[in-house]
Amino acid sequence: MSIPFQGFTLLYLIFLIIGTIERVKYTFTNPKLNKIGRIYYNWTFILLLIIYVLIVLFSIIEYFVIVKAVNPYVSIAGIFIFLSGVCLRRKAGADLGYNWSFHIEIKEKQELIAGGIYRYLKHPYYLGVMLELAGVCMIANAFYSLSLVFFVQLPLLVIRIFFEEKTLVNYFGDRYEKYRFGKLF
Repeated sequence: MSIPFQGFTLLYLIFLIIGTIERVKYTFTNPKLNKIGRIYYNWTFILLLIIYVLIVLFSIIEYFVIVKAVNPYVSIAGIFIFLSGVCLRRKAGADLGYNWSFHIEIKEKQELIAGGIYRYLKHPYYLGVMLELAGVCMIANAFYSLSLVFFVQLPLLVIRIFFEEKTLVNYFGDRYEKYRFGKLF
């Protein structure tokens, strides 16, 4: 089953506008950004941000240039995956509180957060971003762009996680080693 390309376009554009407003508002009006500590491996943030934006743009281009009909089941699944990612990202950011940052950053009075969602997942914020990005591609039935999520964004995220964990082990020592053992993602 598929729905005509034109019938879906208005809904897709509304989704893009609302999603962009939410992401920009959450990202750039966050009061936690006022407290700056020591930043490590800044290139990981810059690279992941560029790739994130490019994948979203590619999914939009793919939708308007390649996709001729939209499978509503894939789009509905994409909406649920996207919303799950947004909720997980926001919950993780709220649980981090003062410690939240775009960067691999050690702030003054940095705390090791092991409660909330972090009790179950090691990197819920990153998982939320991945779900969000995969959902954006699925909503548009942009499968080439979806492959970029798994073959470009995910490997870069794994590299960032490696450097972040290295930084956290250096700062927290055994406390972080104990925390990260046995947790998913």
